[in-house]
Amino acid sequence: MDAYVEYSSEGEQWGDDDDDVEPDSILLGLVQTYEWNGTLERIASHPDECKAVGVQGRTPLHVACDHDAPAEVVAALVQAFPEASLMVGTSSMNPLHITCSSHHASVEVVQVLLQGGVDTQTSMRDIDGDTPLHAACRCGAPMETLRVLLEANPAVVHERDYEGLTPLLRLWVRCFVMLGDDVLDRFQGPSDLTGELGETWQKTELLLRCSHLGSLRGPTSPPSFPLSCQNGTVTSGLPFEDLPPNYTFRPVHAVAAVDCPRPVIKMATILYPKQLVELDEMGMTPLLIASKAPIYKVRDLSDEGFMLEDRVYGDSDTDSDHDMDDADRVDSGQPSVLDILVTADPSAARIEGRFGSCRGRLPLHLAVATGKPWNEGIKSILAAYPEAISRIDPLTGLYPFQQAAASDRPECSVIFELLKKDPSLAILSPSNGPSRHSLAFLDDKVTDVPMTMTYEESQQRVI
Repeated sequence: MDAYVEYSSEGEQWGDDDDDVEPDSILLGLVQTYEWNGTLERIASHPDECKAVGVQGRTPLHVACDHDAPAEVVAALVQAFPEASLMVGTSSMNPLHITCSSHHASVEVVQVLLQGGVDTQTSMRDIDGDTPLHAACRCGAPMETLRVLLEANPAVVHERDYEGLTPLLRLWVRCFVMLGDDVLDRFQGPSDLTGELGETWQKTELLLRCSHLGSLRGPTSPPSFPLSCQNGTVTSGLPFEDLPPNYTFRPVHAVAAVDCPRPVIKMATILYPKQLVELDEMGMTPLLIASKAPIYKVRDLSDEGFMLEDRVYGDSDTDSDHDMDDADRVDSGQPSVLDILVTADPSAARIEGRFGSCRGRLPLHLAVATGKPWNEGIKSILAAYPEAISRIDPLTGLYPFQQAAASDRPECSVIFELLKKDPSLAILSPSNGPSRHSLAFLDDKVTDVPMTMTYEESQQRVI
């Protein structure tokens, strides 16, 4: 093992226990002294020694993975005692965790562990809540290691550690710590994707592909937003339709949909500017996707000072998580996802959705429908396309200010600002009159308006 040393969260130093061999475990001694030929011979003659447990609760398989044993040695250990792939030491790390916790993690060893071990090892958590994929992203494991892990268990890309970070966020923690925020601030285009930053971006697109499509190979019919992720991950707003089998991966559309650091979203818009106004197979632009997506809290990824309450606005797990007033929404100093996308190409604010429940709906309609606050993008969308304020939402038959008022949890600031922009909307009615559907929508949501009430009266009730 070279000079690169890993430490567990409890301060344990892997690879420094050569003097702590159990006297009756010759196999453990051979593994700890890197005697690989002798290890193979001992496994063949004494396979029961593969079950031995040494210091820190580690079996010969754990020690072999820590000591960068050849793949054939790991394969022999797994074959003799496959249950060891699920066993953990004092830091709750299984052999796959240990292998992935290195910048030179062996892809061959990872494949051996995945093929010969137990399937659930990819979703097991260590003492920090890291899955093996988190560990690989935390320690800068090679690109192919991440690929193999994602192919084995795509769903783990959505898991969050005990600090609320997905593998993608954990990847960028490493990048921010190593390169600093100023590197991203100075980013201008593809020519800047060199060294550590270039490698991190390649891994980012790999993780984004799996996050957005459900797998590396293409859509596997998951919702675009994961529904069962730790620490809160989805709003109670509008669910996405399943992606079609022919869905093409587009990085800007992906960063608009998933929990992604704001500077990384800006990088995507610089690298792929044409995608900002490009409709995907669902008839959605990145701005439409982001308008419909959760609002993820901004995290300080530059050091260990992460927000432990990293939840999204609109998470329906508890009322208190949603009912945060403006004082609770601390200004991070960073623009919202919607702000970033609108600034990159303001014309996207004019593009309507094409299919399904989003057909004919503008980004403003979707942003209001999902309860976005005024300063979380609605202001920017309206500045880019002021006429949207008088465009009726085709799904509900309501003006944007009425949409806001009809919400389960109305954003008062949005209602006020929209009406302030055009007070005449309070007395105007749609050219074709209200539909029975729009009145019923108001009746169900906030107004208790009887179906016999006039449209003008129903508007006054909303106001």
